[in-house]
Amino acid sequence: MSNKVIKHWDSRSREYYAENDTQEIIEKIIHDPGSAFPRKTFELIQKHVGDLQGKRVCVPASGDNTAVFAFHLLGAKVTSTDISSEQIKNAQTIAMKNSWDIEFICEDNMDFRKVKSSEYDLVYTSNGVGVWISDLEVMYKNFYRALKDKGYYIMFETHPFDRPFDSNQETITVIKRYDDIGPFGEVPTYSWRIEDFINALISAGFLVKAVKELHSEVGSLGNHNWWYKSCEEAEKDNHKKHDWRKNPWAALPQWLSICVQKTVG
Repeated sequence: MSNKVIKHWDSRSREYYAENDTQEIIEKIIHDPGSAFPRKTFELIQKHVGDLQGKRVCVPASGDNTAVFAFHLLGAKVTSTDISSEQIKNAQTIAMKNSWDIEFICEDNMDFRKVKSSEYDLVYTSNGVGVWISDLEVMYKNFYRALKDKGYYIMFETHPFDRPFDSNQETITVIKRYDDIGPFGEVPTYSWRIEDFINALISAGFLVKAVKELHSEVGSLGNHNWWYKSCEEAEKDNHKKHDWRKNPWAALPQWLSICVQKTVG
């Protein structure tokens, strides 16, 4: 991952945590750890990984660390990694405040040498990881190495169908072709397609177990604020933007989850 990406996240980490890890959000995760995940994504975790008590879980590119905190509260032994040292420091501050025993490592998904091999029952990535990655197969091979035999990798990402459109417009406005992958911008980002995710996972050695396409849901920290700046804004208009008859965006899937397993032999 480029130094520009590191500088970008180091520079905005404090603001990012102020927006995404408020005391209200932390208290909601404490009360209901499952709320940190989209419902269908959490169902994939429950179905394939099962009871998380004592399981080893790694969350690369951990971002706001809400998934990390939730996995810990669900009984897992969690390792959180991120390329930004500031993101790691801010997450550690929250963990220390709550006396949560979580391992934090400053590490690049494209390197991953600080993460032990064959150590984890689950590797999980939240929304917004793939957009910064220039080579998905390299990243997935690193995750494959970190997993135990028959371990799982589960991802939750912005649905690629949304990438061609301008998300700042109320009407659906096309701004690029679906096949235009990138890189885009001074801080390079990528718009991967569904085939790019799945083909890279297969090439890395994974067996695809399930694919879920998700719509934004009311009440989930994992994905309910797709169109809203805050919970208060959503409640003020009675979540009308979740109704596709009033908001054409709601007719499209907003999120993608894929569950794969490390094969043996």
